[in-house]
Amino acid sequence: MERFRKKWMQKSAVILTAFTLFTAGASAAIPHQVEAKSWKQDLKAEEWKCNDPVISTVYKDMRKETKKPHSFSEAESSMETMNKADIMDHYLDRNHRRVTPYTLIRVVDAVFSIDLQAISDLGVGKQTSSYSDDVLERVREASPKPLSDEDISQLSKVRVMELYWLSYQKRLTADERYTMINEIFGVNLVGIAGLEGTGVALFSKNQWISQYDTDLFIVETGSDDVDVWVYPTEYFKQQTGLEENPEELNNRLTKLGFSYSEEKGAFYYADPNGESVPDAFKGQTLGTIIGFIQEQYKDLLETENAA
Repeated sequence: MERFRKKWMQKSAVILTAFTLFTAGASAAIPHQVEAKSWKQDLKAEEWKCNDPVISTVYKDMRKETKKPHSFSEAESSMETMNKADIMDHYLDRNHRRVTPYTLIRVVDAVFSIDLQAISDLGVGKQTSSYSDDVLERVREASPKPLSDEDISQLSKVRVMELYWLSYQKRLTADERYTMINEIFGVNLVGIAGLEGTGVALFSKNQWISQYDTDLFIVETGSDDVDVWVYPTEYFKQQTGLEENPEELNNRLTKLGFSYSEEKGAFYYADPNGESVPDAFKGQTLGTIIGFIQEQYKDLLETENAA
């Protein structure tokens, strides 16, 4: 059975499609609906376990912990309780002596299907001019030559991460890894892991950050996280007959500063100072949408989970 392996491999096609849309000047275009499932949905056959080294390692550990070496179902049950952040932490903590920045890039790609290298290569994501003082200080501390703030802003995000990592001179904890990735790339992995099952998809940094085929609404951010769109998925349209956001959701988004954009064809927000939208605003936006779904469309989520 190849479904699990295909899930991990389909990211490359998604990035290419998204990058084409943005470089073609179609910043207002809605990204194509590309099917993306939770890795848990593919834990139904033993054949996948050797296809991905990260998941395979965690799977084998789960089997050892159950003390039933021949029980796939026991290992499966243990992994069902873990979200993506748990999977990544388990693997990295188990292999801490061999973890490097490039190991981390590979594991984030394997577990979350988020390509940090692509974010760095394309120069998208959090604006380099908005690096925190902690990032700037750590990069300067580890750099073999003096660097100004301007010099650091010209470095690739992967290079900034390398120097940031070196400044610790010790093994990073899980919290330190998450902080580093968020501070440099603008990718909040803990928050992203929590999106599973909420009905909200996230398209950011020119790639799908979180998406499942039964999501109801899409939150899309521009390449530099300066602007945000919110609009319904095709699944939502099919299930409700609505072609746009429900009026009540738009009312709630309006209170956050969103307004309907004819040009964008969606409810839209842009930071008035032209800076990357802060995590607090992203959290407010996602929390507003998730709360609305729980109040008004929880039955759609429960129906699909039951199926």
